[in-house]
Amino acid sequence: MNAKLKSIIQYTIIAAIGAFFLYFAFKGQNWNELFEKIAHANFMWLGLGMAVSLFSHYLRAYRAILLYEPLGYKVSALHSFYAVIIGYMMNYFIPRGGEVSRCAALYKTDNVPVDKSLGTVVTERIVDLFFMLALLGLIFLIQFDLLYNFIQEYLQKNQSAASSGLPIKWILLGGFVIIVLVIFVFRNKIMQHPLVQKVLHFLKGFSDGLLSIKQVKSPVLFILLSVGIWSCYVLMMYFCLFAMDATKELNFTACLTVFAIGTIGVALPAPGAGAGSYHFFVAQALLIFGVAFNDGTAYATMVHGIQMLMLLLLGGIISVLVLNKQKAKS
Repeated sequence: MNAKLKSIIQYTIIAAIGAFFLYFAFKGQNWNELFEKIAHANFMWLGLGMAVSLFSHYLRAYRAILLYEPLGYKVSALHSFYAVIIGYMMNYFIPRGGEVSRCAALYKTDNVPVDKSLGTVVTERIVDLFFMLALLGLIFLIQFDLLYNFIQEYLQKNQSAASSGLPIKWILLGGFVIIVLVIFVFRNKIMQHPLVQKVLHFLKGFSDGLLSIKQVKSPVLFILLSVGIWSCYVLMMYFCLFAMDATKELNFTACLTVFAIGTIGVALPAPGAGAGSYHFFVAQALLIFGVAFNDGTAYATMVHGIQMLMLLLLGGIISVLVLNKQKAKS
């Protein structure tokens, strides 16, 4: 399979994923009501949320500098910030294309080779994946009963596992035991399977990426910046919850849950930096706390939309600045 055909297939799959979630997120949605809910939002809280979001991008840019130093490149915080914003902007046009665009911008401003800066992006993604998984694990522990009851009610409404007459927890436990037995009996064949080998290779790369933080001159600062980035992400969502009547009564624990589930939607390979998938997952998460699906979709549309407008506008301005700087150097 040639590279062009492979790219076409990949983008077709990504588009299909986005279309799938967009359909179910906005199925039966009254568009006039949706835009009316957004129009009546408290834009002071939205503005505060976007300010925190922008600060998280600066922290990400500053954290990236710590990864450039071991490579022998001293990049200013401003130029690193430029590159981060351009990367986020390009994600709305080309799924996962922001990483290459970010590195290309850094090459134009500071002559950092794209192949070397791409290596630092991989490390950042691994660290962020670690924080995302840690957050999901924390939410699972804190909200286990709530999530379990929600799943149970959902299954009962759809008359799936409930039709057998057995409690769902015993069905889940039985399924887990069967999976463990199958893995134990066929462990040698399973370990040799190509898919398992890929997973093991990924886990090794994951471990290597985390260990590479040791090369940073200030690993403690790197970790603190990472905590700061993810704290800003959560605070951004928390402030935005106050912008709508349907969500303003939710507490911080609920916000953490919605954020964690919504992050899964962003992580999926969907066009427009999670367009459709983010809306669907956030709306489903808000259902857990009694927020109507239409209200949840309106909230997700509002947050995703205002972030998109901010990054497109700021990214466009910065792109012009970077291009002008490149012309001046030439």
